[in-house]
Amino acid sequence: MALLSIEDCWKGFNERVLLRGVDLRIAEGERVGLLGLNGSGKSTLLGILAGVEPLDRGTRTVRRDLRLGYLEQAPALDPERTAREAVRAGLGGRERVLADLARVHVELESAADDRTAALLARHGRLEAELERFGGHDVEHRIEHVLHSLGLDDFDARCGTLSGGERRRVALARLLLGAPELLLLDEPTNHLDALVTDWLEDWFLETRTPLLLVTHDRYFLDRVVDRIVELDRGELHEYAGGYGDYLEARAARMDVERKTEGARQNLLRRETEWMRRGPPARTTKAKARIHRYENLVDAAPVALSADLEFEIPPGPRLGARVVRLVGASKRFGERVVLPKLDLEIAPGTRLCIVGPNGAGKTTLVRLLLGELELDSGTREVGETVRFASIDQMRTDLDPTNTVVEEIAGRNDVVKLGDRTVRIERFLDRFGFPVANQSSSIAQLSGGERNRVLLAKLVLAGGNVLVLDEPTNDLDLATLRALEEALLVFPGAVIAVSHDRWFLDRIATKILYLDGHGGARLHDGDFSGLMETLAREAGEKREVASEKSTPTPPTPSNATRVKRIAPWEQRELDEVEAKIAALEAEAAALDARLSAPELYQGPKSALDQVTARRTALQSELPALYARWETLESLRSPPK
Repeated sequence: MALLSIEDCWKGFNERVLLRGVDLRIAEGERVGLLGLNGSGKSTLLGILAGVEPLDRGTRTVRRDLRLGYLEQAPALDPERTAREAVRAGLGGRERVLADLARVHVELESAADDRTAALLARHGRLEAELERFGGHDVEHRIEHVLHSLGLDDFDARCGTLSGGERRRVALARLLLGAPELLLLDEPTNHLDALVTDWLEDWFLETRTPLLLVTHDRYFLDRVVDRIVELDRGELHEYAGGYGDYLEARAARMDVERKTEGARQNLLRRETEWMRRGPPARTTKAKARIHRYENLVDAAPVALSADLEFEIPPGPRLGARVVRLVGASKRFGERVVLPKLDLEIAPGTRLCIVGPNGAGKTTLVRLLLGELELDSGTREVGETVRFASIDQMRTDLDPTNTVVEEIAGRNDVVKLGDRTVRIERFLDRFGFPVANQSSSIAQLSGGERNRVLLAKLVLAGGNVLVLDEPTNDLDLATLRALEEALLVFPGAVIAVSHDRWFLDRIATKILYLDGHGGARLHDGDFSGLMETLAREAGEKREVASEKSTPTPPTPSNATRVKRIAPWEQRELDEVEAKIAALEAEAAALDARLSAPELYQGPKSALDQVTARRTALQSELPALYARWETLESLRSPPK
């Protein structure tokens, strides 16, 4: 059964058509990934599905009473509410259930015997529904989800939070609101890699149907079972995850190229025939002329092409690039960087990871010499020439056009030792001629990032410093950037949360844990995570053998996995409640098997039967919560 669908959907802005009669259907249990180039209309399509963006033409059909959750790129939150209050306010269904439960309690006090069984059955259903919203005590779930999403100040007012923090609050509100269908626009933006891993597990456990826009390729591979790609106004569907999508898309593009090649060959022959001056009056000639006109009119929008660009090597790089010895930095009482020794050699691709606020950008600025060390030394090779992209994308003039931002008033740009026309150069970065006169202010976040990448290529550096280079980039640009970095002969220093990007390009990972600790790992991000998980498991085993609690650890990797004190208290309470309800169920079963129950008043039988039925709803919810809490103190597999 379809939860939500659109048919023959058309949408455009000014002269640009984003959607050309597209159809999309999301059924019960489906989890769909929506992909497409920056500016192709993904967010617009998501807004149409959510009912906040009007259609130019077409129909939108939604199942009656569907609880729909929508995460937009800039969610609106009451600035005066705290993060905790904003999440709680999103649990509107919970307030309704509590009100219904209160009414049932009042009715039970004065209900006649013939109504008691029905009221008890309704009471059981409402209790089971309340469990979906976190039970009677929802505060611990609010704190757990906010903490797991990387926000620990539950009482911070929303008006004081950054854009990324507000998105985390909005996401927590959606997750706890128990919608029947989720529409998510870039849910992993501004989440560090460890938090994204937790979010994956949440979706895998809850199995909530969803449609999401994301450029996180591991997320797509693990979470979705179908991908739809928005390409030149049309939707193309692919079964499976990201790997399946890549194979199927390559086959589709090959067919498109062959089809267009055949059309061009036929058009070439017909054009030659037309130039010879065909007889104008014969029926056969008129039909051929009509076919020629149809061939001309059938010219498609330019075929999609995978982006491809190269980063010139810059000046020759000597044996020494950047070296830190005993380097440290603190702000007030907070240690951002401990005493760190770090050597970056030619060919090194160092990726810096860690939770938000751990000091990654501070370290980048220290490496660039933009901040002074509190102690230690920084040495930079004589031949080093830095080229950088900052996280805030401040190096763009919003009043410039794309051409002006890249080339000023010039018609050509210098690419290494070659001269390239600006139109051709920008086309490599996904800016066709028609879009090259757009102002920077009109561009999407991903398009602005592509402009910065184009400027980086022209900078001619031999050490690239990239602070969150993958933010807002579409998959085509991500792949092109990775390929360019893999063959770049200089050194690369990058801050990123993109796990696929980290695994593809990193030769070393520097992990900042957010508590003043740093760890250097030779290899990729997945290798680091395996090491941290193994060490966390070993610590738990040692602690278990000694029958003492596992000591707190500053590691963000174990922060997501370990059980918090309030979770341990809840686990104890859940275990006690399960035991009590199981005992009650056994007692009820004994009464139901006793003949005297059926010889007495019917109301007594109905009451026992209703309570036993209610327990069948309550116990599974408790078992599920127990498994979740128990898994937090179990070593990761």
